[in-house]
Amino acid sequence: MVSELQTLQNNIEKEARSMSDSETVRLDEIDARLDAIKVEVEKLEKLQARAAEAANLSGGASYSEQKEVNKLAEKYSFKRALNMAATGRKEGLEAELSAKAADEFQRSGVSVAAHSVLIPSEVFKRDMTATGGTAGSEGGVNIATEVGGIIDVLLPKTVLRGLGVQQLNGLVGNLDLPQASTTPSAGWNTENGTASEKSPAFGKVSFSPKRLAAYIQVSNQLMLQSSNSIDAYVRNWLLQAMAQSLETAAIKGGGTNEPTGIIANGSVNVTYAGGAASNSTNANGAAVVWADVINLMKAVENANGEGVAYLTNPLVKAALQTTPRQASGVEGNFIMPSGANELNGYQAAFTTLCPSNLSKGSASDLSAMIFGDFSKMAIASWGGMELTVDPYSGATAGLTNVVLNSYMDVNLLQPTAFAVCKDIDA
Repeated sequence: MVSELQTLQNNIEKEARSMSDSETVRLDEIDARLDAIKVEVEKLEKLQARAAEAANLSGGASYSEQKEVNKLAEKYSFKRALNMAATGRKEGLEAELSAKAADEFQRSGVSVAAHSVLIPSEVFKRDMTATGGTAGSEGGVNIATEVGGIIDVLLPKTVLRGLGVQQLNGLVGNLDLPQASTTPSAGWNTENGTASEKSPAFGKVSFSPKRLAAYIQVSNQLMLQSSNSIDAYVRNWLLQAMAQSLETAAIKGGGTNEPTGIIANGSVNVTYAGGAASNSTNANGAAVVWADVINLMKAVENANGEGVAYLTNPLVKAALQTTPRQASGVEGNFIMPSGANELNGYQAAFTTLCPSNLSKGSASDLSAMIFGDFSKMAIASWGGMELTVDPYSGATAGLTNVVLNSYMDVNLLQPTAFAVCKDIDA
């Protein structure tokens, strides 16, 4: 097109004339095409400028610079690098590439010790191609694999808050709550007789901080490679571990350094599976019957309590939904109707945190069922949660230790507001 324009210009000047109609049409066509080419060139220049800007922002190198780095990587010696690490003398090619690797780590947000000898990624790419070798063994196996969201483990339900447990937050120092231990009473007497003293007696419910900690080791490589929110997952995992451990202690308790909990509390009302009147009736526990549901309610109400909910595990729930209320009679008149969230007219909650591994006689797989007023339980806490990240203890194994600490306690404000059956064979 340029040569055609030059020829047209020379002819017009040589012949000292105006352009013909056909020459005018052709000039317009060439002019339009040049305008289109100009627009395309401007787009390409803009694209190149943005690519260069992105490379600068990410610390990327130009093609020629990258080619030079690759050549240096070919000459890299691990032996010299190890010697440099041992002596602390940083010099030569390995020192130069160590400085480049430090930039890589800094862009990745990874902290490294100042005295470390670092190896850039180019050294690990020597003699590798994406498709080279058998089944990509020279490089194909190093192609990145996309990682999606983490598929979480199925977690136990935490149910106590929904049952009305009290929260005592922001405590400072130990806490004692006075507790009346006798009921008020009056005495009958003669018209002028001396009244008997009926002074109330008091005890106390004590709360003191007990350390509840969760701990996980995370691979530094995992943290570097993960494209999903692994850090958020670790944090949530720790919080779930804390919540489940707290609820387990509140329901059962009694372990080393644990709060006492409901089941381990020696002052709660106790009933026995199979409708038994005493602990010795069924030496190895018994299957749940309708009388067990009623006996739990009776024990609480006989102690002047007002229960609000039943609590047990899914194994007992399944037994309640397949066991008739009576030994014989109408088929399907089960203790707990399928799909119901109530038992005996009260709220019912189910969680695997309610134990199914209790022992009696030769049995070691017995379950518990609880009935009570859960507002008579309190969970106390001192301060918030302390998150500690330790990158040093597991450094030799490429691990970072993450620890979450909290200070909690659990206690029953009125133990007789609860009844427990802990020998159900489900």
